[in-house]
Amino acid sequence: MSQAVMEQSDSGGVAALKGFTYQNLAAAYYVLNMLRDKSLVSVRCEVVDDIDLIYHDRIEYVQVKTTDGDTKWCVQDFAEATTKVVPPTGKQRNDQIVSNEDSILHKSILCDKGELPGYFRILTLREVTDSLKYLKTSLDVRYEKLERRPALLKRLQNCIKRNRPNKKPPFVSPNGNDVEYWLDHAEWEVVSSPELLELRCTKLILQSAQNKGVYLSANGDPERILASLLNSLFKKGAASRVLKSMADKSYHRSDFISWFNAEIEHYANHSNEHIKVYPTASNQLQTVLSSFFNDSNVYDTYNFNGDKIWTGLQGQYHRNKYSYDLIAKNIYGWFHEVLLLPNEIADNSPQNVTTKFTLFTQRYHKQTDFLNELVAKALLHSTIRTESKTQPIAANLYFDDNQQTCFDNIHILLDDHLPDKLLMGFSRLIDEHYSLSDIVQDFDNLLASDAFSNQKEKILEAKAGNYLLEHDIDDILAACCSLDKNLHRFKFVFFIGYESDHLECNSKNMALDFESHLISEATTQFKALVDQLIAEDDFYEDLHIEVYLYPSPSLNSLINAVQTQVSSQWKIA
Repeated sequence: MSQAVMEQSDSGGVAALKGFTYQNLAAAYYVLNMLRDKSLVSVRCEVVDDIDLIYHDRIEYVQVKTTDGDTKWCVQDFAEATTKVVPPTGKQRNDQIVSNEDSILHKSILCDKGELPGYFRILTLREVTDSLKYLKTSLDVRYEKLERRPALLKRLQNCIKRNRPNKKPPFVSPNGNDVEYWLDHAEWEVVSSPELLELRCTKLILQSAQNKGVYLSANGDPERILASLLNSLFKKGAASRVLKSMADKSYHRSDFISWFNAEIEHYANHSNEHIKVYPTASNQLQTVLSSFFNDSNVYDTYNFNGDKIWTGLQGQYHRNKYSYDLIAKNIYGWFHEVLLLPNEIADNSPQNVTTKFTLFTQRYHKQTDFLNELVAKALLHSTIRTESKTQPIAANLYFDDNQQTCFDNIHILLDDHLPDKLLMGFSRLIDEHYSLSDIVQDFDNLLASDAFSNQKEKILEAKAGNYLLEHDIDDILAACCSLDKNLHRFKFVFFIGYESDHLECNSKNMALDFESHLISEATTQFKALVDQLIAEDDFYEDLHIEVYLYPSPSLNSLINAVQTQVSSQWKIA
């Protein structure tokens, strides 16, 4: 569902919604449910039933009934089939009254033909009588109403059997399931007007946009997005089943989520009404270092359970000179996210500007004796934020263990389709006082100590949910939650800066084939780190490890450039 397929939402709006039917709005509502339900992977229009909802583990077939009338739906309206007269044959002397098997119930049962288990939903404008109210109870809590089940089952079975020739086999779905199966897998939903469905849709759009850090304007933005979605739904629903493929009549979550994110980003660019402090839009994030190589295949033949990936990062040259000043300027642009808490970033009230600046300068001043650590931390932070859709947690400001060792970057990696992950970062600049072996030892000590479990709890405490985009990471941060059982939701990220003999401050002094030497050197550094970790403990074979390697002509020159950049911006108290 690309931008080319879906209508742009700048035109149209509220007036355009009037031309769409109740069923169109229902389809839009179910498509929008993909924004809050990651297990809903696709919505089909007019393929098997009116609307088919494809989940990871089931298919739900939705029949939409909009017939007018003042009376409520009863069992007879719903399950009684029309009949036809069949002339006598053979020894029969009289005409037979035979069921056409065309009731809503018959048609719903016959939808059960897919490989996944079939579920059923009836969506109507009109209410139901007491005899059908059992179906309005959610399947999750239907055990509380089991006393109503036998009577309804008997009535439905009688309707199915009525006027059905005795010699005919029982009426079942193509998958062999009967009316009792249908009853235990079906729900009835009443939404009494198209306007209520429209309100449900716009509410979902508003809430989902807000969860992603965007406040849409109440003066028509949700309606414009809905109108764009409805236009596309109308085309898919009207597409011929004969001439079009199933894909032509389907909305897949990967396409829809991408489209929705692009839509709200479009509106975000026209509005400053954000309440979230960590934007994910690429045009709001400044890259500090660029990638020159990426390799995820180094350990392919080892059959490790955990991914092992490395990426080479580089600064740029300008007029043959290494751009220390530009890198320092861009690092400075990230210091507010590194040094301030979310509530401090969000507070832009005039009376607190001085307080915020004081906090900023004080925290920087405390780290000037360890400026290389702050620079490494900021470089990893900016790399993670610009390469992945993440929300940082400023939890390391609270960490304090006897060895003064902690993860200095903790980020929630948002995933539109799978459970979110936690990135735990470890950044260092290698010099004569600190080596790869020291990194391995510090990391192993941290992961083996009680501090790791305690830090998970502190992350949960420190995570300022009101300032972060919607996520589902809390469950793996609980004290009782084991790292071993949740390795698939953790990624451990290293940032290692080092001085390379293949780089010079003046590019004219470098060999023509310096890039190939740089890749070979970085690969050696990566393998040395991973090999030493696994030699320390084979448990590390199972960890998802990503390493960012930053070779530089001179780390001291970079640190000096950062100090100069800071001094040029403000005088440190």
